[in-house]
Amino acid sequence: MTRATSSLRKTVALVVAGALATSIAVLTTATGATAAPVAVDLYAGSGTVTFPGSTTPVTVWGYTTTGAAPTAPGGPTITVDQGDVVTITLHNALPAATSLLIQGQGTAPDRTGAAAASTKAYTFTASRPGTYLYEAGLVPGAQYQVAMGLYGALVVRPTTAGQAYDDAATAFDQEQVLVLSEVDPALNNSAARATYDLRKYSPRYFLVNGKAYPDTTSIPTTAGGKLLLRYVNAGLQYHSMELQGAYQTVIALDGSPLDLPRRYAADTFGPGQTTDVLVTPSTAAPDRRLVLHDGSMLLHNSNAAGLGGMLTFVDVAGTGTTGDTAGPVASSVALADGTLTATISDASTGGSTVTGATAWVDSLVGAGTPMTAGDAGFDSATEAVTLDLTLAPGRHVVYVRGADSATNAGVLGSVLVDGGDTTGPTTTGISLAPSATNGSVAVTVSATADDTAAGGHVVAAEMFVDTSGTDGAGTPLAVGSDATISAVSGALPAATVAALTEGTHSVLVHAQDTTGAWGPVATADLVVDKTGPSVSGSSVSPTPNNGTLSYSSGTPSVRVSSSLADAGSGVVAAEVFLDTAGANGTGIAMAAVDGTLSSASEAAYADIPLATVAALSNGSHNVVVHARDAAGTWGPASTTTLVVDKVKPVLSALGATPNPTAGAGTVTLSVTVTDTSPLTRVEWYRGADPGAGNATAMTVAGAGPFTATATIDTSTWPEGTTALVVRARDAAGNWSPTSSTNLVVTAPVTFSTVGNTNPPGVAGTADDADLYGWSGSAFSRTFDASTHAVPATANVDGLERVDETHAYLSFT
Repeated sequence: MTRATSSLRKTVALVVAGALATSIAVLTTATGATAAPVAVDLYAGSGTVTFPGSTTPVTVWGYTTTGAAPTAPGGPTITVDQGDVVTITLHNALPAATSLLIQGQGTAPDRTGAAAASTKAYTFTASRPGTYLYEAGLVPGAQYQVAMGLYGALVVRPTTAGQAYDDAATAFDQEQVLVLSEVDPALNNSAARATYDLRKYSPRYFLVNGKAYPDTTSIPTTAGGKLLLRYVNAGLQYHSMELQGAYQTVIALDGSPLDLPRRYAADTFGPGQTTDVLVTPSTAAPDRRLVLHDGSMLLHNSNAAGLGGMLTFVDVAGTGTTGDTAGPVASSVALADGTLTATISDASTGGSTVTGATAWVDSLVGAGTPMTAGDAGFDSATEAVTLDLTLAPGRHVVYVRGADSATNAGVLGSVLVDGGDTTGPTTTGISLAPSATNGSVAVTVSATADDTAAGGHVVAAEMFVDTSGTDGAGTPLAVGSDATISAVSGALPAATVAALTEGTHSVLVHAQDTTGAWGPVATADLVVDKTGPSVSGSSVSPTPNNGTLSYSSGTPSVRVSSSLADAGSGVVAAEVFLDTAGANGTGIAMAAVDGTLSSASEAAYADIPLATVAALSNGSHNVVVHARDAAGTWGPASTTTLVVDKVKPVLSALGATPNPTAGAGTVTLSVTVTDTSPLTRVEWYRGADPGAGNATAMTVAGAGPFTATATIDTSTWPEGTTALVVRARDAAGNWSPTSSTNLVVTAPVTFSTVGNTNPPGVAGTADDADLYGWSGSAFSRTFDASTHAVPATANVDGLERVDETHAYLSFT
C-alpha cells in the first residue's frame, strides 16, 4: 500500500498473517521527523478453509488488502512507524455490520461500525511503539466476529531502526509476528452465529498465523543472532508458547516494555494480549530445528491422528560453515503393532551418508534409544529405520532424529501415539432427552466416554437401537474433544423413533479410542408410548351450584375429580375445560391427590373458582377432562356435567288447617314449592326471623313441584291472629323470598239451644234461644253460628248476628 505527500513517499509493510515468511527482512524505518500520513485499506470478507486431517470445509472470516476472499482466518500485519497518522478504511463485504478496534493506540470504541456493503474510516496517531492486536469491535450482536477470524497484528516501530522499543536492549537481527488463534467449526459453520452461545465454544483447530501444523511454515534464523518473536493472542483461550532448545526473554507485554526482562521456557498470555520475546540460539549447536508449540500439548487437529495444531519450528543455521551443514530430515514417523518406523534422508540437505538414528519418548532429555537400519546398515543418504517400542498406557509423543557423516544432527520428526490400549473407552452416564416419547420429536443422546484406564484418547462414538451391530456401523455420535475423557452426543431422528413399536427399547452407546479399540456397550431405556392416558370416574362437587357453594370451607371453588391411567410412560399432566375443549395445555391444570402426577395410575383434581361458576349461564355445562403422559401424548377426553342454577324457588298455596283453630291443639302448615333443582330445606317460623337455615324444618315430598308440610303444636299459643312465615332453599344454594299466612288461634266453645236460660255471667232477660254450656271467659270471637245450631232468629244476650252464617259473641 503506498501513498504520496508533497515531500515524502512512504511504504507500509503488510505481512499477511496467514503465511509465515520464508525469510526475515530487517526494514529500515523512518524517523519521527519524516513521519507522515499512512493509508491502509482492509476488506472484511468470508472464505472457506479445509484444515489438515479433515475433508470438510470450514467457513472463515478475515481481512485482505485486495477484496479477495480470505484463504485463512485473520488479516495482514500492518507495520507503521511511531508518529505516523494512520487511516484504516474498513470495507465491509460481510452480511452483518462490523467495526474495527485498534488496541493500544487510544482509539475510541466504535459501537456502530460499517453496515454490510459499506465503508468506514478509522484514523489514529501511532504514538506508542510495540506489538498490538486489531480486531472486530463490539457492534451489538457481533461478539462472535473475532472468533470467526476478524483479527490481525499491528506493529509500530520506534524511531531507532532495528529495535522493538526505544531501548537498545530490545535490538534484534530477525523478527517474526506469530498470531495465535483457534477455530470451532460449530460456530464457524453455524447458520445462527449471532445467537451462538460462546460459553459452548469448543475449538477443534489451533492456529499459528491462520494455519495448523503441518501446514505451518518454519521460522529461519541464525545461531548467535537475536530473533524477535512478536506473539499476538487473537483467540478466546490462554496459550503458553514453549520453545524447546532455547530460552525466551520476555521484553514487553501489551506494547509496554519491561524494566526487568525475564527469561522463560514458556510464557502464558490471555485473549487479546501481546508478548514480545527475544531468542538467541546457541552457536554451540548450529544447524538444528527448535520446536515452537503451545505448552498445553493440545497438539492435534480435531479428531485426526498425529501431530497438529499450534506447532511450528525455528530453523537455526550455523555461521561461517561450508560444505554439508544441515542434518538429515526424519519423516514418516509411525508406530504400529509395537514397531516404530521412520525415514531418515540427507538427500535434500547435503547428500551425506546417514550414520544413525535415535528415538525419544515424550522428552528429548538423555541420549535416546538407537534405531536400526532396515537393510545392510547405515550406508546411504536415505535409510528406513525401525525400533521395537513398548509404551505405557497413555498418550505419548515419540521423537526421531538422524545424523549424517558430516556430523550434522538432523531435523526432528515426531508422532503422537497412544500406548498399551486394547480395551477401548468405557461409556457412562447415558442421558436420553426425552427418555419417553411418542415419536413426534428427535431424541437427544448424550454420554461420557472415558479412556483413562486404557490410557488413550476418545476419537469416535456410535449408537444402536435394541441390538448392537458391527463396530463402526452404528449411528455416529459427535465427540466433544480429543481427550482421555470426552462428552459424546447425537440424536435419534423423530422418524426413526416413530417407526419403533410401543414399549421399552434399548439405546446402546460405545466409543473408540486412538488405537482403534471400541469399548464396551452401555445402554439406556427409551420408552415409546403413542397411546395417551385414559380418564374415568370424573365428578363435580357441589352441583348444582349458583356460584356460592364451595367444595369445602377453605376452598371457595367447585372441585372436579378424576381417575387417570397410563400403562406406558405414566401420567404427568391433566387439565380441565368448561363447555368446550381448547388447545392442549391451555386448560385448568389438575393436581395429584398424592402430590405429584408421575405414575401409571393417578387420582387428580382441579378447583374451579366460584367467581367463574357465578359467571356461567343457567343450565348444564360440560366439564371436559383429559391427561398427558410422559411421552407427550394427550389422551381422549372424558365429560361430566356442572349444573348452574341461579333461579330462586317459588312458593305457592301456603295455608294452615284448621284456621281458626277453634280450640284444636295442632294445625297442619303446607306449601307448594316449584324449582328445577332438588330442595335441600323448607322451613317456617313465627315472630322474629332467626335467619335463613335456622327456622323449623318442614317435611318435603314429591319430585317437583314439591310439597312441604309441618305439624305445629298450637296448644300453648295465646288466642288471636299470628303470622306463619315460610321459605325454601334448593340444592344450588338459592333461597326463595319468604311467604306468610295468618293463623287465628281460638279456644274450644260448645253451644246448645235450651230455652230461657241465660248463659252464666250474661245479664238480662232470657230469650227464646239462650246459650249455655260453653267454656272460656273474657273473650270475643267470630264463629260459625250454624255449626253450633244457633237459630237464624236468635237474639240472645251477648250474641250479635252478623249474617245468616256467622255471629259475633262477646262476653265476660
